Amino acid sequence: MNYKLSVIIPAYNGEKFLAETLDCVLNQTLKDVQIIVVDDGSTDSTADIVAEYAKKHSNILPLSQPNSGVSAARNNGIRNAEGEYLLFLDSDDVFTSDSFELMCDKLDKTGADIAICRVQRFGFGGEEYNPIVDEFTKEDSIDCYDKRLLWNFLVSNKCYRTKWLKETGIEFPSLRYSEDGAFFMQAVYRFPKITGVYGAVFRYRRHTPAEGSSVTQRISLQLVSDFCRSLDIVYEAAKESFEKNGCTCTDKDGYLQEILSKSYTALVNEFYRMIWAADDETCAFMKDRSDYLTSLMTAETLKKCRLNHKDIKTLVFSKKEIGENPQITVVAKHPTKEFVQTLYAQSMPVFQFLTASGIARENLTIISASNFENQVKKATKAQTVVTLSGKKPLDLRYLKVVSLLRGSPKFRMLPDSLICFGASLFLKLKR
Repeated sequence: MNYKLSVIIPAYNGEKFLAETLDCVLNQTLKDVQIIVVDDGSTDSTADIVAEYAKKHSNILPLSQPNSGVSAARNNGIRNAEGEYLLFLDSDDVFTSDSFELMCDKLDKTGADIAICRVQRFGFGGEEYNPIVDEFTKEDSIDCYDKRLLWNFLVSNKCYRTKWLKETGIEFPSLRYSEDGAFFMQAVYRFPKITGVYGAVFRYRRHTPAEGSSVTQRISLQLVSDFCRSLDIVYEAAKESFEKNGCTCTDKDGYLQEILSKSYTALVNEFYRMIWAADDETCAFMKDRSDYLTSLMTAETLKKCRLNHKDIKTLVFSKKEIGENPQITVVAKHPTKEFVQTLYAQSMPVFQFLTASGIARENLTIISASNFENQVKKATKAQTVVTLSGKKPLDLRYLKVVSLLRGSPKFRMLPDSLICFGASLFLKLKR
């Protein structure tokens, strides 16, 4: 191999953050790095940015392809990787400066095939580490059937031994969402040696609802169906590993139930909670998928899953029905556009909205400003009501926390303390 590490960066219309990402890679303490940037048919200045960097840095390999999706771009990168190790990095994310060196050193020292580092979310919503990943990145040896791996599908906090990965023949499937989970878990079921690297940190950027540039902040029938297909790939690959590869898992049924739990929990948290951005066909598909998964679950698994969304009493997949039977009524007389955007991006979507202005929705009632307070009393359908100025954007967990704290002494604090962002939300609740 000509390099110690190959970094594969798929880029589609990534002009806003691409330079920051490239600078992060170039400023790593490990310098023996091949940087492969795959322009996936961008229509902005992405190609120009890559070309400018490539002129100055001989270790940057610019590749381009017609718009074919992130999976095709990553697969293209794998084929061109010349490093002893390789990792994947999206064009808006970064690593701490010594992460590459720490991961390569750990792979050298342990002879492992995959190294996994910590994950820190930053940007909109504040900064926080993934606690599940923090647990196993402290370990030198991670079992391939460790259930915690099922809860960390992110692609960029893994570093692979290139020769081993290419020999497996595993590629990213042609999916627009959760393709990383299908890729990673198929690799795991080839029984590599896996190690953790606690000192290395992958930093995952979260975007505002207004930016909407992340796949995880959009919803469509294709995205939901691709997600379901990905988890089906994982489920079938796990079963095949039990049957053909001399598995060491002592609780096969429990492991498969964990995959179902992951599938159901992710369906709720990543898609159902965005139901106001979904069309009717997508809502119907989500309901069918929910019914299918629950039919395969044991009562114990289903109970555990429901504890993961206890802020929502019952999953209701009809927007009309949500509007008729809300858990919370939100009142804002003259809200700003930013307030409304963050309201309909709430992670607890079962609410009614009363306002003097707005665009028609199944859960929104427009009330005359002249007699607003009296009409609000008549129009309110939920037992819990929060009245807000509507001048500031909401933390996206606002209604979730309202739902969880209803009836507690802290509930009276919510209207003032929760119009804020990120980690400060929970700090304010503790005061």
